[in-house]
Amino acid sequence: MKTTCSRIACGVLAATASTLVSQAAVTAGSSSLIGDLDYSDSFTIGPGSPIAARQGYPAQQFPLPAGVDEVENNYGNPARFWGSTPFSVATDGANNPGGFGYPGGSGAGSATGFTQRGGAGDWSIEYGLRDEFVLQSDFVHLPDRVDFTIGATPATIFGAGNLSIFFRTSGHPQFPEIGLFNGAQEIDTGLTSGIPADNAWHNYAVRVDVPNDLLEVYVDEVSRGIIDLNTIGGGAYNDILNNKFVGIGGAGADRLWSDNFQVGGVIPEPSTALLGLLGVGLVLRRQRR
Repeated sequence: MKTTCSRIACGVLAATASTLVSQAAVTAGSSSLIGDLDYSDSFTIGPGSPIAARQGYPAQQFPLPAGVDEVENNYGNPARFWGSTPFSVATDGANNPGGFGYPGGSGAGSATGFTQRGGAGDWSIEYGLRDEFVLQSDFVHLPDRVDFTIGATPATIFGAGNLSIFFRTSGHPQFPEIGLFNGAQEIDTGLTSGIPADNAWHNYAVRVDVPNDLLEVYVDEVSRGIIDLNTIGGGAYNDILNNKFVGIGGAGADRLWSDNFQVGGVIPEPSTALLGLLGVGLVLRRQRR
């Protein structure tokens, strides 16, 4: 159990949203939460795509042709692929609004590409690179939920060894605003989401600390609080967390749209960074003597 975070009480930490700046959509590579990226995908199609197979891809073609499903940036890590069937790639100018209705551009790259799915679903990539990391993505919020899954089984919230965070609107009439799901049951974390309504772009993130069994939840890059898996639910959710796969998805409408998937290392807390600088200063002073 982590003993150095004095802010945690009763399994959760209330958000301090009033002191932070909200970002409703975050371009891959511009996160204020991620330091070094491990994987990112802006789902750009057309001539501007760095993926050759996406340069000639016609928006909304499904299933995805070979190569279009490659994750856009791997930063020297092994290449990863989404598979051919989780989604198609649409744009602001070429999409299928369905009954849910496309709300318009996010202002963070949706003009050149985003994922589009006809209903609920989840997709993931193999990860396993860091024990402490941030998983982040934009979504058009759904009437039920947006979900992030970290665990041992890919492309599902129900697999063994998986934990999922469910994001819902403020005052949701049926379910917790921020729920924690272990593949069998959901528990109310007691955290609030700050999401006023569905059918609008928002940015979602989870900071994962595997060794200490901690999750920190963000909406629009504002922390909603920390979930201590050692204590919440009487410890029923601890010793499950692992980093093998990271995934995203959602449910509740006939369309599911996401953009700007990114995962990578945590930006150090200010106190940690300051201590590091102080340490460098002490070393330099000693070297000069």
